[in-house]
Amino acid sequence: MVNSWDVVVVGGGPAGSATASRLARKGHRVLLLDRARFPRRKPCGECVNPAGVEALGALGVLPAVEALGPARLRGWRIGLSGGAAFSGDFPAERWGFGIPRERLDAVLLEHALASGAEVRMDAHVVELLRAGERVVGVRCADGEEIRARVVVGADGLRSVVLRRLGLLRRVPRLRKLAFTAHVHGAGELDERGELRVQGRSCVGVAPVGGGIANVVVVVPGGTEIEGDPQGFFDGMMGQFGLRGVQRLDDVLATGPFDWPVRRAVADGALLVGDAAGYYDPFTGQGIFRALRGAELAAATIHAALLRGDTSAAALMPYERQRKRAFGSGERLQQLIEAVVSRPRLLAPAAGCLRRIPPVANAVVRAAGDLGWAA
Repeated sequence: MVNSWDVVVVGGGPAGSATASRLARKGHRVLLLDRARFPRRKPCGECVNPAGVEALGALGVLPAVEALGPARLRGWRIGLSGGAAFSGDFPAERWGFGIPRERLDAVLLEHALASGAEVRMDAHVVELLRAGERVVGVRCADGEEIRARVVVGADGLRSVVLRRLGLLRRVPRLRKLAFTAHVHGAGELDERGELRVQGRSCVGVAPVGGGIANVVVVVPGGTEIEGDPQGFFDGMMGQFGLRGVQRLDDVLATGPFDWPVRRAVADGALLVGDAAGYYDPFTGQGIFRALRGAELAAATIHAALLRGDTSAAALMPYERQRKRAFGSGERLQQLIEAVVSRPRLLAPAAGCLRRIPPVANAVVRAAGDLGWAA
């Protein structure tokens, strides 16, 4: 068995699979490792914004994803507990969609395989191998050591690679918890996702095809669920007006989301996707960020491998490009969170957006990574 690679990618979600695909197509020897066995569910809003759809096209997988019959999304509706609501739409020619993660991730993983990457499931990375300060590979839970010129951490929230690199800025804070499941009977969503807000909690509902919707419940971190996430989730759906729906699978829980990263590169290693810093659930930009980040990461790694220099300095262009690509999205996230977490700000803001549809459209389009002027 080959035990030395140009690149080892840890994590088989969108960021990891897309990074592996792009590097393998450049002729590099790429090994992708994931601790799970696919297909598998992931706690996720399962919305791909318009920029994310275009990123799937750039990767070459959009026809395969569309063949799965995802639900098209033309915008979002945001409703408040007092009854105020507003809607915003994407441009007519640009749309998002909802699709279960186990189906999307399977397509992306198959694409990585078809591109020439090797994929190993049930491979739990527990440690990084080092030569001095440089990362030179990974060690798996079964003791196997795998060498690589570059290790890519694409292992999501609570990333092992991130923690072993020591790049966390501080201990994560449990500010929010999220619970998600698929349901039937959520009503007619009119090709829009829907966000219902009550105080500091919210419920997001998005169609994912076949008459099924993904529901995400987001609550403050100190919320007591009494050891029963299934019952808590069902009760919150009723509290937010989703009565009479049929939950189709077990509730998945995740949190905290607050994983502040000092930087996304080190000597011989790089972070991509959620491992490089997480996006707030309100903005739904995670899959776009994963795919676009993979594109930037692969380009930087390819150039570094050709030069024979995989130091942090050689990988630093990726860090700068990430900040340019995602900085405005992060600022929008912070603005949305600041408004949504303060009901006295949210109600008048919603009223303004309801009265001025072009402004509402601009906000939704910016959250879709289309820019304010799209």
